Amino acid sequence: MKHRVASFIIGFCWTLTAVAAGHDYKCVIERVSSASGDSGNSHQFYVDNYVGREFSVDRVSGVMAGALKNSYVTKPEVIDFGSSENSYKVIATMRVDQGAGAGSSVYALTIEEFGSDNEKPFVFLMNATVFFGKCEHF
Repeated sequence: MKHRVASFIIGFCWTLTAVAAGHDYKCVIERVSSASGDSGNSHQFYVDNYVGREFSVDRVSGVMAGALKNSYVTKPEVIDFGSSENSYKVIATMRVDQGAGAGSSVYALTIEEFGSDNEKPFVFLMNATVFFGKCEHF
């Protein structure tokens, strides 16, 4: 009996991982906005270097790779895996003592998983800069 329960738990966990891995995200950045305004050299730098670029999201770990990243030293935390009623949400922070430099950093990703379209709108906050675009499962 114990062997069956252990086998079931291992199989169940493997199935969840396999299913979730098939629903990772590939995202394209469409626009950028900043708390200090959407003009000037700083804003133009973000537009030139990020709009049209891609990044991916590992759905299980929340790690972002590509043009945008959220795991320089610390691990992101998935706070909601999303559903037909909720967005997929990941947060990450990095304090000065963790290597952020002169200040701390905050990263927050929200993907509107509940949308019926294949393209899911996202918003990513990197301190005072906000990136918008669309994600698809892959």
